[in-house]
Amino acid sequence: MRLLPPAALLAMLFLAGCIGQASYRMGPVAEMIPPQPDRCGLAQMPAMGGKPMAALADFPLGDRLRVLWPGQEVTDDIRPDRLNAEVDVQGRIRRLFCG
Repeated sequence: MRLLPPAALLAMLFLAGCIGQASYRMGPVAEMIPPQPDRCGLAQMPAMGGKPMAALADFPLGDRLRVLWPGQEVTDDIRPDRLNAEVDVQGRIRRLFCG
């Protein structure tokens, strides 16, 4: 039995890890996440514009929160129950939206 060279073995392992993985497109927030219905509890949240993103710690969001920084590209995986917090470079909330 002949053994594979290490480089071939690594390439096979890498490709095997890619099989079955979800593929996501990436892009700017405005292009990747179209407006969504309120399934993330946004209507029950107080006005948060201009507040530090740390103010979101008062709400039980768990893994339903995604913080989006300026210039950050996001995937187009939309989770209706997820709250997205778009923040500025100082970490202040610019807007909140579901998706």
